[in-house]
Amino acid sequence: MCVAYVGDLRREMRCIHGPEEGNVQIVHGNSGKAAQKGFVRRRSKAEKVGRLKYIIELLKRLERQISEIDVRTRTLMAGLREWISFKPSYIQKVACEDEVDAEIITCLIQKGVGGLLPSAIASKLSKYGLKRWNVTRRIQRMNKKLMKELGQKIAEKKRTLLGTD
Repeated sequence: MCVAYVGDLRREMRCIHGPEEGNVQIVHGNSGKAAQKGFVRRRSKAEKVGRLKYIIELLKRLERQISEIDVRTRTLMAGLREWISFKPSYIQKVACEDEVDAEIITCLIQKGVGGLLPSAIASKLSKYGLKRWNVTRRIQRMNKKLMKELGQKIAEKKRTLLGTD
């Protein structure tokens, strides 16, 4: 057993002496394996900045990538809008948040090109306790979503329905 002093610390290590007296090979005490020159275990990014910060950084990067994909998809949809006709089920999937929104769209689709006033829709959907301004706000919200997604509105001020012009 050889003893080496590094700074103030006393380290014990096994030395294997070769046939020549000056040839010394240093072996790690615990593993018994020969030490390799230049081999250093590198810390991962998570160990350097902390696991939680690393996960948050990954999530932000993934969200940026998803938003870039969304922009590309919207650009493609804007270019192909003239050749695509949207089914009412797709419109409901994109624009509706709850069953009341779906009922409003159903009322507009049933009426057709002429459309309905918000007060008429509110009276048809009286079981939900809607007022005309509630219907107007819901249509505006759905128009905003559809404008962002498809570049078209569900209902115009002249009360026409999407795709029925």
